[in-house]
Amino acid sequence: MLEDKVREQFLTKGYKEVSNYRMPANLLWRPSLVFSKNGFTYLILVKSNNSIPQSFLDRIAKIPSKKIIPVIVFAQRLKNKTEEKLILSLGISFAYYLRGKIVNEKIRQKRSTHLVKQDIKKKLRVIDIFISSKQDIRERKLIEEIVNKEREVNSYPFNPPRRIEYARFGIKGIYRYIDKSIGICEWVIILLEDNKSPYVKYEINKSIKTKRPENIFLFVKSTKKCQTVWQKQLNKIKLMNSIHYVTYSTFSELEVRLRIAIKTQMEKIYRKHKIEA
Repeated sequence: MLEDKVREQFLTKGYKEVSNYRMPANLLWRPSLVFSKNGFTYLILVKSNNSIPQSFLDRIAKIPSKKIIPVIVFAQRLKNKTEEKLILSLGISFAYYLRGKIVNEKIRQKRSTHLVKQDIKKKLRVIDIFISSKQDIRERKLIEEIVNKEREVNSYPFNPPRRIEYARFGIKGIYRYIDKSIGICEWVIILLEDNKSPYVKYEINKSIKTKRPENIFLFVKSTKKCQTVWQKQLNKIKLMNSIHYVTYSTFSELEVRLRIAIKTQMEKIYRKHKIEA
Protein backbone atom coordinates (compact mmCIF):
# COMPACT_ATOMS: atom_id res chain seq x y z
CA MET A 1 0.00 0.00 0.00
CA LEU A 2 1.31 3.45 -0.92
CA GLU A 3 0.75 4.94 2.55
CA ASP A 4 2.77 2.14 4.16
CA LYS A 5 5.69 2.76 1.78
CA VAL A 6 5.60 6.51 2.49
CA ARG A 7 5.41 5.81 6.23
CA GLU A 8 8.54 3.67 6.02
CA GLN A 9 10.44 6.41 4.22
CA PHE A 10 9.59 9.07 6.82
CA LEU A 11 10.56 6.72 9.65
CA THR A 12 13.97 6.10 8.07
CA LYS A 13 14.48 9.88 7.90
CA GLY A 14 14.11 10.22 11.66
CA TYR A 15 10.44 11.18 11.90
CA LYS A 16 8.38 9.64 14.69
CA GLU A 17 4.88 8.49 13.84
CA VAL A 18 2.06 9.86 16.00
CA SER A 19 -0.64 7.20 16.06
CA ASN A 20 -3.03 8.81 18.55
CA TYR A 21 -2.89 12.36 17.24
CA ARG A 22 -5.89 14.49 18.22
CA MET A 23 -6.89 16.52 15.19
CA PRO A 24 -7.45 20.26 15.86
CA ALA A 25 -11.14 21.12 15.70
CA ASN A 26 -10.46 23.79 13.06
CA LEU A 27 -8.42 21.54 10.77
CA LEU A 28 -10.34 21.42 7.48
CA TRP A 29 -8.90 18.18 6.08
CA ARG A 30 -7.77 14.75 7.27
CA PRO A 31 -4.12 13.71 6.77
CA SER A 32 -3.08 10.23 5.70
CA LEU A 33 -0.19 10.09 8.19
CA VAL A 34 1.04 12.16 11.15
CA PHE A 35 4.67 12.46 12.27
CA SER A 36 6.64 14.58 14.70
CA LYS A 37 10.23 15.83 14.54
CA ASN A 38 12.15 18.61 16.29
CA GLY A 39 9.07 19.94 18.02
CA PHE A 40 6.94 20.14 14.87
CA THR A 41 3.95 18.06 13.81
CA TYR A 42 3.91 17.00 10.15
CA LEU A 43 0.51 16.24 8.63
CA ILE A 44 1.09 14.12 5.53
CA LEU A 45 -1.38 13.84 2.69
CA VAL A 46 -0.47 10.97 0.34
CA LYS A 47 -1.61 11.32 -3.28
CA SER A 48 -1.34 8.44 -5.73
CA ASN A 49 -1.40 10.92 -8.64
CA ASN A 50 -0.43 14.55 -9.26
CA SER A 51 -3.89 16.11 -9.14
CA ILE A 52 -5.38 18.16 -6.31
CA PRO A 53 -8.19 20.74 -6.58
CA GLN A 54 -7.37 24.36 -5.79
CA SER A 55 -10.22 24.48 -3.26
CA PHE A 56 -8.60 21.61 -1.32
CA LEU A 57 -5.20 23.36 -1.38
CA ASP A 58 -6.88 26.40 0.15
CA ARG A 59 -8.22 24.25 2.99
CA ILE A 60 -4.81 22.67 3.63
CA ALA A 61 -3.22 26.13 3.70
CA LYS A 62 -5.26 27.18 6.74
CA ILE A 63 -2.78 26.16 9.42
CA PRO A 64 -4.23 26.29 12.96
CA SER A 65 -0.78 26.35 14.64
CA LYS A 66 2.76 27.40 13.75
CA LYS A 67 3.90 23.98 15.02
CA ILE A 68 1.95 22.18 12.29
CA ILE A 69 3.51 21.64 8.85
CA PRO A 70 1.27 20.25 6.09
CA VAL A 71 3.07 18.08 3.53
CA ILE A 72 1.65 16.59 0.33
CA VAL A 73 3.47 13.54 -1.01
CA PHE A 74 2.77 12.94 -4.71
CA ALA A 75 3.40 9.60 -6.39
CA GLN A 76 3.64 11.42 -9.74
CA ARG A 77 5.48 14.63 -10.55
CA LEU A 78 3.42 17.77 -10.89
CA LYS A 79 2.97 18.97 -14.46
CA ASN A 80 5.35 21.91 -14.20
CA LYS A 81 7.32 24.22 -11.91
CA THR A 82 4.42 26.67 -11.85
CA GLU A 83 2.25 24.16 -9.98
CA GLU A 84 5.09 23.54 -7.52
CA LYS A 85 5.47 27.29 -6.91
CA LEU A 86 1.74 27.63 -6.32
CA ILE A 87 1.74 24.96 -3.61
CA LEU A 88 4.77 26.47 -1.88
CA SER A 89 3.24 29.95 -2.15
CA LEU A 90 0.34 28.72 0.00
CA GLY A 91 2.73 27.65 2.76
CA ILE A 92 2.27 23.97 1.95
CA SER A 93 5.28 21.66 1.78
CA PHE A 94 5.52 18.78 -0.69
CA ALA A 95 7.66 15.86 -1.77
CA TYR A 96 7.55 13.05 -4.34
CA TYR A 97 7.50 9.31 -3.76
CA LEU A 98 9.26 7.93 -6.83
CA ARG A 99 11.00 4.61 -7.41
CA GLY A 100 10.55 3.60 -3.78
CA LYS A 101 12.04 6.77 -2.25
CA ILE A 102 10.97 10.19 -0.98
CA VAL A 103 12.69 12.76 -3.21
CA ASN A 104 12.69 16.49 -3.90
CA GLU A 105 11.42 17.42 -0.44
CA LYS A 106 10.34 21.04 -0.13
CA ILE A 107 9.64 21.43 3.57
CA ARG A 108 8.99 24.90 4.94
CA GLN A 109 7.82 26.06 8.33
CA LYS A 110 5.01 28.59 8.40
CA ARG A 111 4.17 31.02 11.16
CA SER A 112 0.70 30.83 12.63
CA THR A 113 -1.95 32.92 10.92
CA HIS A 114 -2.56 34.84 14.14
CA LEU A 115 1.03 36.06 14.40
CA VAL A 116 1.16 36.98 10.70
CA LYS A 117 -2.08 38.95 11.05
CA GLN A 118 -0.64 40.86 14.00
CA ASP A 119 2.44 41.86 12.01
CA ILE A 120 0.38 42.87 8.99
CA LYS A 121 -1.93 45.02 11.10
CA LYS A 122 1.03 46.80 12.70
CA LYS A 123 3.20 47.30 9.63
CA LEU A 124 1.01 47.45 6.51
CA ARG A 125 -1.82 49.59 5.27
CA VAL A 126 -4.82 48.17 3.44
CA ILE A 127 -4.32 47.68 -0.31
CA ASP A 128 -7.13 48.66 -2.68
CA ILE A 129 -7.17 46.81 -6.01
CA PHE A 130 -8.81 47.88 -9.27
CA ILE A 131 -9.81 45.20 -11.79
CA SER A 132 -9.77 46.28 -15.43
CA SER A 133 -11.38 44.01 -18.03
CA LYS A 134 -14.40 43.70 -20.26
CA GLN A 135 -17.52 43.37 -18.17
CA ASP A 136 -19.15 40.24 -19.60
CA ILE A 137 -16.34 37.65 -19.38
CA ARG A 138 -15.79 34.81 -16.91
CA GLU A 139 -12.20 35.84 -16.22
CA ARG A 140 -13.37 39.08 -14.60
CA LYS A 141 -15.33 37.21 -11.93
CA LEU A 142 -12.47 34.74 -11.45
CA ILE A 143 -9.98 37.53 -10.71
CA GLU A 144 -12.32 38.98 -8.09
CA GLU A 145 -12.77 35.55 -6.47
CA ILE A 146 -9.00 34.92 -6.35
CA VAL A 147 -8.25 38.29 -4.74
CA ASN A 148 -10.90 37.63 -2.09
CA LYS A 149 -9.62 34.09 -1.52
CA GLU A 150 -6.01 35.26 -1.14
CA ARG A 151 -7.18 37.76 1.47
CA GLU A 152 -8.98 35.01 3.36
CA VAL A 153 -6.32 32.28 3.13
CA ASN A 154 -3.13 34.34 3.51
CA SER A 155 -4.47 37.27 5.55
CA TYR A 156 -3.36 39.73 2.88
CA PRO A 157 -4.49 43.28 3.69
CA PHE A 158 -6.80 43.61 0.69
CA ASN A 159 -10.10 45.42 0.52
CA PRO A 160 -12.72 43.80 -1.73
CA PRO A 161 -11.54 44.61 -5.28
CA ARG A 162 -13.11 47.47 -7.20
CA ARG A 163 -14.56 46.92 -10.65
CA ILE A 164 -16.80 49.13 -12.72
CA GLU A 165 -20.19 48.04 -14.02
CA TYR A 166 -20.01 50.12 -17.19
CA ALA A 167 -23.74 49.99 -17.97
CA ARG A 168 -24.49 52.14 -14.92
CA PHE A 169 -22.78 55.21 -16.36
CA GLY A 170 -23.26 57.52 -19.30
CA ILE A 171 -20.37 57.95 -21.73
CA LYS A 172 -19.26 61.16 -20.02
CA GLY A 173 -19.64 59.94 -16.45
CA ILE A 174 -17.75 56.69 -16.86
CA TYR A 175 -14.33 58.22 -17.51
CA ARG A 176 -14.58 60.44 -14.45
CA TYR A 177 -15.50 57.39 -12.38
CA ILE A 178 -12.60 55.38 -13.82
CA ASP A 179 -10.22 58.22 -12.85
CA LYS A 180 -11.62 58.28 -9.33
CA SER A 181 -11.55 54.49 -8.87
CA ILE A 182 -8.01 54.01 -10.16
CA GLY A 183 -6.88 57.05 -8.17
CA ILE A 184 -7.78 55.50 -4.82
CA CYS A 185 -6.35 52.06 -5.64
CA GLU A 186 -2.73 51.04 -5.12
CA TRP A 187 -2.79 48.00 -7.42
CA VAL A 188 -4.35 47.53 -10.85
CA ILE A 189 -5.05 44.11 -12.35
CA ILE A 190 -5.68 44.31 -16.11
CA LEU A 191 -6.94 41.45 -18.24
CA LEU A 192 -6.73 41.59 -22.03
CA GLU A 193 -8.56 39.13 -24.26
CA ASP A 194 -9.57 38.94 -27.91
CA ASN A 195 -12.13 41.76 -27.94
CA LYS A 196 -10.92 45.32 -27.58
CA SER A 197 -12.66 47.75 -25.25
CA PRO A 198 -12.27 51.56 -25.24
CA TYR A 199 -12.77 51.56 -21.47
CA VAL A 200 -10.03 49.01 -20.83
CA LYS A 201 -7.76 50.94 -23.20
CA TYR A 202 -8.40 54.09 -21.16
CA GLU A 203 -7.77 52.20 -17.89
CA ILE A 204 -4.43 50.91 -19.22
CA ASN A 205 -3.26 54.38 -20.18
CA LYS A 206 -4.45 55.84 -16.89
CA SER A 207 -2.65 53.12 -14.91
CA ILE A 208 0.62 53.58 -16.80
CA LYS A 209 0.53 57.32 -16.10
CA THR A 210 -0.41 57.17 -12.42
CA LYS A 211 0.75 53.85 -10.91
CA ARG A 212 4.11 52.40 -9.99
CA PRO A 213 4.95 49.73 -12.61
CA GLU A 214 5.40 47.00 -9.99
CA ASN A 215 1.79 47.59 -8.88
CA ILE A 216 0.36 46.88 -12.34
CA PHE A 217 -0.53 43.25 -13.14
CA LEU A 218 -1.21 42.60 -16.81
CA PHE A 219 -2.66 39.26 -17.95
CA VAL A 220 -2.73 38.76 -21.72
CA LYS A 221 -4.54 35.92 -23.45
CA SER A 222 -2.15 33.85 -25.59
CA THR A 223 -3.96 34.20 -28.89
CA LYS A 224 -2.87 35.87 -32.11
CA LYS A 225 -6.04 37.97 -32.16
CA CYS A 226 -5.43 39.33 -28.67
CA GLN A 227 -1.83 40.23 -29.53
CA THR A 228 -3.04 41.98 -32.67
CA VAL A 229 -5.93 44.05 -31.32
CA TRP A 230 -3.89 45.22 -28.31
CA GLN A 231 -0.57 45.58 -30.16
CA LYS A 232 -0.15 49.33 -29.58
CA GLN A 233 -0.75 49.07 -25.83
CA LEU A 234 1.37 45.94 -25.48
CA ASN A 235 4.33 47.54 -27.25
CA LYS A 236 4.19 50.42 -24.79
CA ILE A 237 3.83 48.14 -21.77
CA LYS A 238 6.72 45.86 -22.76
CA LEU A 239 9.07 48.82 -22.35
CA MET A 240 8.18 48.96 -18.64
CA ASN A 241 10.26 46.19 -17.12
CA SER A 242 8.71 46.23 -13.65
CA ILE A 243 5.14 45.54 -14.76
CA HIS A 244 3.90 42.02 -13.98
CA TYR A 245 3.38 40.91 -17.61
CA VAL A 246 1.87 37.42 -17.75
CA THR A 247 0.34 35.43 -20.58
CA TYR A 248 -2.31 32.74 -20.13
CA SER A 249 -4.12 30.34 -22.41
CA THR A 250 -6.68 28.61 -20.17
CA PHE A 251 -8.95 29.53 -17.30
CA SER A 252 -7.00 27.35 -14.85
CA GLU A 253 -3.68 28.76 -16.03
CA LEU A 254 -4.94 32.29 -15.35
CA GLU A 255 -5.88 31.26 -11.81
CA VAL A 256 -2.48 29.74 -11.04
CA ARG A 257 -0.47 32.61 -12.53
CA LEU A 258 -2.52 35.30 -10.83
CA ARG A 259 -2.05 33.63 -7.45
CA ILE A 260 1.70 33.41 -8.01
CA ALA A 261 1.92 37.05 -9.14
CA ILE A 262 0.07 38.22 -6.02
CA LYS A 263 2.24 36.03 -3.79
CA THR A 264 5.44 37.30 -5.41
CA GLN A 265 4.47 40.94 -4.90
CA MET A 266 3.37 40.35 -1.29
CA GLU A 267 6.66 38.59 -0.51
CA LYS A 268 8.50 41.72 -1.67
CA ILE A 269 6.31 43.86 0.57
CA TYR A 270 6.85 41.48 3.50
CA ARG A 271 10.63 41.64 3.06
CA LYS A 272 10.55 45.43 2.90
CA HIS A 273 8.58 45.66 6.14
CA LYS A 274 10.33 42.70 7.81
CA ILE A 275 7.25 40.51 8.08
CA GLU A 276 7.88 36.77 8.41
CA ALA A 277 5.08 34.65 6.98
